[in-house]
Amino acid sequence: MNQRWWRHLGFWVAYVLLWGYLSGRYDLRFGVAYWSELAQLPAKMGATYFAFYWIKRQQGAAPIRLAAPIAGAVVVALFVNRLIMFFYLHPVFYAQDYGMQFWDLSRMLYVLIDVGTVVALALAIKMNKLRQQSLAREQQLVQEKMAAELLFLRAQMNPHFLFNTLNNLYALARRESPQMAGLLMRLSQLLRFILYDCAKASIPLVDEIKVIKDFIDLEKLRYGDKLSLSYEEEIDDPRQEVAPLLLLPFVENAFKHGAGENRFVTRIDIRLRLQSGVLSLAVHNNKEGEAGVEEAPAGLGLQNVKRQLALLYPDSHELLIAEQGDTFGVHLRIFMPGRVA
Repeated sequence: MNQRWWRHLGFWVAYVLLWGYLSGRYDLRFGVAYWSELAQLPAKMGATYFAFYWIKRQQGAAPIRLAAPIAGAVVVALFVNRLIMFFYLHPVFYAQDYGMQFWDLSRMLYVLIDVGTVVALALAIKMNKLRQQSLAREQQLVQEKMAAELLFLRAQMNPHFLFNTLNNLYALARRESPQMAGLLMRLSQLLRFILYDCAKASIPLVDEIKVIKDFIDLEKLRYGDKLSLSYEEEIDDPRQEVAPLLLLPFVENAFKHGAGENRFVTRIDIRLRLQSGVLSLAVHNNKEGEAGVEEAPAGLGLQNVKRQLALLYPDSHELLIAEQGDTFGVHLRIFMPGRVA
């Protein structure tokens, strides 16, 4: 944060020094020129930081939606500068040299170019910095995503999980259960998702939901009567793109630290909702003792998921992990890019 303040301060100091010199070299009144630039600086800074705020708030929006409010801010800064010049700078410093009309179109065009230039320059620097940060974040995301996929694969496909699942399938096969084919298909789809679909940058939400349901069905088979499960979903756009393995780890965590560590019946409640570009997930499970708080070192880990969210959806997600008595809960909200505010 300190470095950021120093960078901004350095930019505005450099701007005032340069523009003050360019303005003062005509009549060699550099003191007046620099004071004039300082007097007009608040309006220019206001337009510039509004542009920064608007671009950050409307990430992913159409260019016209970004440009129109920024252009409006520049026009407002133009009139503020004219007011400062008309009521203060001209009467005090320039009245003896020339007269002034507020609605002088040539001077207003000059001021418009002046304000627009500094806003455009600051935006160019800002956009370049954001681009560099985005590239660095993408590179880091690729590395962390590969690590996350490997950890999740190890967590899900460890021998204990596989042998338990296969033993259950074997028992069903011996009884010639009609559920056999469907369960084998779910296991196959889960493996295919982890091995292949996770390589994509994003997938439709409906695909992530499908693999969550397949995983739940396998876990229901694994724990049987030991599990009390409630699952609800409300999705207004199943084709909404999300990063793979974004929601599944939270569901997996509830089974691992709930049913996997409880001696008695485990209650797991899952609520999934997508409305107007806001994706919400709530997962609750009961626990015994401190189960659910300390995570197994071989698992994906909620800390890893937090890092993924920070890289994938910076400044556009909310994550709350809470422990109340014998209940462990996770509440996640993601504000999808380009949604209508």
